[in-house]
Amino acid sequence: MKHRNAVQAGVRNSQIILWAETHTLHDLADLASEMSSLGEDVNDIERLLNNLIEIDRSLQTDLTEIPGACENAEIAG
Repeated sequence: MKHRNAVQAGVRNSQIILWAETHTLHDLADLASEMSSLGEDVNDIERLLNNLIEIDRSLQTDLTEIPGACENAEIAG
């Protein structure tokens, strides 16, 4: 039973990672809004979303402080 639970948790984690790799923060916000309207508790998702937005802002600030970084990021991305 313990092993099966660990495997199930691993599968869920990999599915979450695959979803996150192919969706945006806006998609996550839409998902949280939809789940909330269905009566689901989305506090964990909202905390995650706020943390990810803060990380994104931090990365954007870091790029603007490095000369040429934004131009290089746009070319690479």
